[in-house]
Amino acid sequence: MIYESPIVQSQGPLHSFLRLILSRKINPRISFVRDDWRVLKLRNLIDSDPAQVRGNLDNVCRQLGLCISGRQARRLFRTCTGIGIKKYVKKKRLSVAAQQLRSTEVPIKAVAIDAGYLHVRNFTRCFLKEFGLSPIEFRRVWRSQHGPS
Repeated sequence: MIYESPIVQSQGPLHSFLRLILSRKINPRISFVRDDWRVLKLRNLIDSDPAQVRGNLDNVCRQLGLCISGRQARRLFRTCTGIGIKKYVKKKRLSVAAQQLRSTEVPIKAVAIDAGYLHVRNFTRCFLKEFGLSPIEFRRVWRSQHGPS
């Protein structure tokens, strides 16, 4: 068997090739992914009570009647929202905690528990990472700038 090098045909300069590729319409079937009903149900659950979504995502999917596994739900959620489900839940929990710190005098421990954290230390570490301030400092700074609500 004798090897022959493949014949490469030039279709013109690179910019004309890129124009050809970029001018094609994206497949319209892909657009439905952003509005997937399963992701909307998951987001509604997370938005209504972010502390509720803990543990086994398979059970959450079963309770919501999504007919998909937890693994499939994670993939679908990331595809639709661009963010992982754990990160979304964490951000939502922390934003709810921040709102509670702004509007109430509830102790930090109670805010942490309401946000779904079992240990205040974990809550403080995550809050500090997200907002750049500890929960106590956050409340103090907020109150000094906006006054008590």
